[in-house]
Amino acid sequence: MRRKFNPTKDAPTYQAAIDHKAAALEAILAEIPVKSTFASLGELIGYSHDWVRRQLIGTPERLYKVGKRYWVPKGVAEELVRSTFV
Repeated sequence: MRRKFNPTKDAPTYQAAIDHKAAALEAILAEIPVKSTFASLGELIGYSHDWVRRQLIGTPERLYKVGKRYWVPKGVAEELVRSTFV
């Protein structure tokens, strides 16, 4: 069963939820380092490093490869966080 949204009654509550989500997203984006690992990025957003790896390994040309390890650039990490939380 769907809950109907009443724009006049629920508008402040709805706007507060949107503002909180935007503030949380900006706080997470501010903590992303210039280069991060799958594990550090997963810990930051609350997912496992394996989940982050599976999301990003599809386009390895966007990642830095150092030996057997991958580093995630800040721009790619920000795109992942935005797509996860939006």
